[in-house]
Amino acid sequence: MYNYKSEINKASQLMLFVGDYVQLHYNYLGNHSDWVQVIDIEPCDICLLSNGSRVCASSEYIKEALSEGQYKEKHNV
Repeated sequence: MYNYKSEINKASQLMLFVGDYVQLHYNYLGNHSDWVQVIDIEPCDICLLSNGSRVCASSEYIKEALSEGQYKEKHNV
């Protein structure tokens, strides 16, 4: 029997804001260790990133997220 709820729980939604920085699991437009900034949030929690990518605000696509302040502190910007 297929359990729809267990499929939903595999990837958790993230609460992101414009200005946050994220690292992607698969950054097709750059290095996987690159940090990119969220520059807009579209309907259905789709994040437009500074590298031109659009990803869902989900742990399925986003490896790590930092607020703008956390990013600047961590990277001495």
